[in-house]
Amino acid sequence: MVKFTTLAFNLILWSMSIMPTHAQIDSTMTPDLFKPTNPQAALHRAFVPGWGQLYNRQYYKVPIVYLGIAAFAGSALLVNRRYQLYRHAYLYTARVDSEGLSIFPEYESDYFRLLRDLELRPESNLMPDEIISRRNRLEPQIRAQRDALRRNRDLLYFGIVAWYGLTIIDAYVTAHLSEFDVTESLSVRLTGGSDHFALAFSW
Repeated sequence: MVKFTTLAFNLILWSMSIMPTHAQIDSTMTPDLFKPTNPQAALHRAFVPGWGQLYNRQYYKVPIVYLGIAAFAGSALLVNRRYQLYRHAYLYTARVDSEGLSIFPEYESDYFRLLRDLELRPESNLMPDEIISRRNRLEPQIRAQRDALRRNRDLLYFGIVAWYGLTIIDAYVTAHLSEFDVTESLSVRLTGGSDHFALAFSW
């Protein structure tokens, strides 16, 4: 049993020793397919969204790049539109002259639109003292919501820049990693005589 195990082990080692020490590239493949991309060239092209991914032949990433930019930009535009509504409504109610009239009459329509969005009664159905009382009550709420919307809009603007920066880093890192040799060149050889042996690895 011991002799059979030793013989089987030697056969396995012998079969491993005949493996080539260097992997051979398929001669049917064109040399261009094995040409690594240049990290600096990929970095320069990445300043156009998606171009760096195209240069690295990662075509499936291009839609992801533009979907991310579109998502952040679209959200920022929607939040900014809402922010402008609250900003105009606040200016209309908070900035008044000595007679109590708004110094921004052009924002009256935005203020009335906000009242409709909040499902509040129009001022035409209220008495003058009720209008003043409600405006005084709404003013801090409108200001707080305006500030929150401005902060969210700015974060979305930062998200656009951050996402774009990630696409540049992705293009550069992918091109840089393509320079590493990842061919299957590992081999094992048996060395030594009949009384001793050793394993030799090469890659």
